[in-house]
Amino acid sequence: MRDIDAIINQLRLAYPDISAEQLVVLHPGADDDGLWFFRHPASEVELQLESSTGICPFVVESSPSVDRLTANTVEQAVRFVVAGLSLTGPQPNNSFKPSPHQGGA
Repeated sequence: MRDIDAIINQLRLAYPDISAEQLVVLHPGADDDGLWFFRHPASEVELQLESSTGICPFVVESSPSVDRLTANTVEQAVRFVVAGLSLTGPQPNNSFKPSPHQGGA
């Protein structure tokens, strides 16, 4: 599994409505298709991860910013996407809810 696949899987587990699309090129194999676009309905931002191999490091860019960041790990890339899209709220993969205590022991 490439790093980009792990990134997309982690993001979709935490934010099921996120969309991740790879650049579609005219000449697959000849043109570089190592660009992925991330969007979420709760955000007007489009965030991009770029790596010609789909393996870290990734260059990170977003539509409202001219800054270019580098994500050196899968975890860092996930954090950059979440922060760049300003995603908040509960995440399904962090859904631990303690059960109410039943009586005294």
